[in-house]
Amino acid sequence: MQRQRIVFIAGILAALATILPLAAAIAYARHRALEAEREHLAEYSDWTLRRAERNFARVTDVFRELQAVDWDACGEDHIARMRKLAVDNLAVEEVGYFQDGKLACTSWGKVTKLVAHGTPDARLAGGFGLYLNVAPQVSAGHPVIVVDRGDYNALVSHERFVDVLTDTPMTVGIATLQGRIIAVNGTAPGDVMRRAASLDGFARVGARIFTSVHDGHFRAFAITDEAFVQSRMARELWALVPLALLTSALLVALIVWTSRRRLTPERALEDAIRRRELHVLYQPIMEIATGLCVGAEALLRWQRSDGTSVSPEVFIPLAEKHRLIEPLTDMMIGCVVADLADMLRRERSVHVAINISAIDMQSGRFLPVLTHALAEAGVAPRQVWLEATERGFMDAAAARETLETARAQGHMVAIDDFGTGYSSLAQLAALPLDALKIDKSFVDAIGREAATSVVVPHVIEIAHGLNLLIVAEGVETPEQEAYLRAAGVGFAQGWLYARALPAGEFLAFQEAINGRRVSPFLTSLAG
Repeated sequence: MQRQRIVFIAGILAALATILPLAAAIAYARHRALEAEREHLAEYSDWTLRRAERNFARVTDVFRELQAVDWDACGEDHIARMRKLAVDNLAVEEVGYFQDGKLACTSWGKVTKLVAHGTPDARLAGGFGLYLNVAPQVSAGHPVIVVDRGDYNALVSHERFVDVLTDTPMTVGIATLQGRIIAVNGTAPGDVMRRAASLDGFARVGARIFTSVHDGHFRAFAITDEAFVQSRMARELWALVPLALLTSALLVALIVWTSRRRLTPERALEDAIRRRELHVLYQPIMEIATGLCVGAEALLRWQRSDGTSVSPEVFIPLAEKHRLIEPLTDMMIGCVVADLADMLRRERSVHVAINISAIDMQSGRFLPVLTHALAEAGVAPRQVWLEATERGFMDAAAARETLETARAQGHMVAIDDFGTGYSSLAQLAALPLDALKIDKSFVDAIGREAATSVVVPHVIEIAHGLNLLIVAEGVETPEQEAYLRAAGVGFAQGWLYARALPAGEFLAFQEAINGRRVSPFLTSLAG
């Protein structure tokens, strides 16, 4: 289940790692393209506005010069001056002069045709009137824009306001500040131009985008098709897609590496420790002479969330190899104290045995952790036995130091699975030990014609010679128990008495077996 979950999550993350960088590249490319086109349109809007203002300034220069002189109205000098100004000024096509609300003369000469002053379509700051799309009454030609001020007017071609060359297809235009369109160069839809003429800034209308700017007289706008944004976006993507693909590849590789690492046994164990998937079972230890339950061996078990179990023969070496044994030992101590503290405070002759790894035995790091936990729980150190395998004595000096410290604090120390390792009798005698545990493989040979059947008497003899308590492991038959009793073995554990039990079941077992009875022998040891 955990493996399937990791693979499923990794698959989802890999898919996201593939999609998201590409999606981000597309989004960023569109943003960049839109921003670039906004700046592009803003640039042309500004140029159009400056062009319109420049030509409008030329018109106002004509008015200023004519109004500065007290002319003989429509005299030769007056008309000649208007003609010269019209010819010399790039923005002005024709200049006219009004008397009594009627056109009296123009830069072409005197006017005999009745042309009224009229009402302007729009007014600009500074007293200027603006007439849009006016057909010239004196000279022939296309409709023009008429600008007037006082008694003078000037005819200006529409192109003079919007004669801006663009590097891409777009519509540029000039409007009044009230949104009245004055001149346009391009073919954008009317509704888009009206929107652009009435707003400032950047906006989208349908498939068109525009930017508008304004000053004291006019608002200028530039409009283009959004297809040009797509074109810019495609160019941006040529640069961004390789980077996005590289990012996706790196992310997928990282996800695969991380997932594979999480699927390794050591990472699975690390996760199990963090999620507290491991738990402790308690194998009752019986006093053979009295039948009392005098303690239990704490056995760490790992049951995965999917219900499968991992053998201690697998995960303990794994923990030692990958430096996970210390948190595992700490977890064991915490569980044991939490499970049994109340009973141990009440039953001072009962003990619990904790297995200590070779690494912990050499470092001694677990002792302060254990001491602190027992002190907080009010449990006597002599009620916690420490079991170490022969492998834990490979560094004899370090092991001796740890054992001496443990015994000085009140703990009983046992050598576990004796006879399966390489300890010599001299090494055994040199270590500060209190008990010896006979391995199940030797107990199984009792009463059989097996090569190992001769080992048990020798182990028992060695233990007696060193004044060590003896605990036989894996006792499963009454015949084995009878043999051990006759040989002077004091304690046993195995399925003859009970399997390894959860804490609650062990406490019930201990109470049912013992009642109010206590072991005189262990009570004397405790004393």
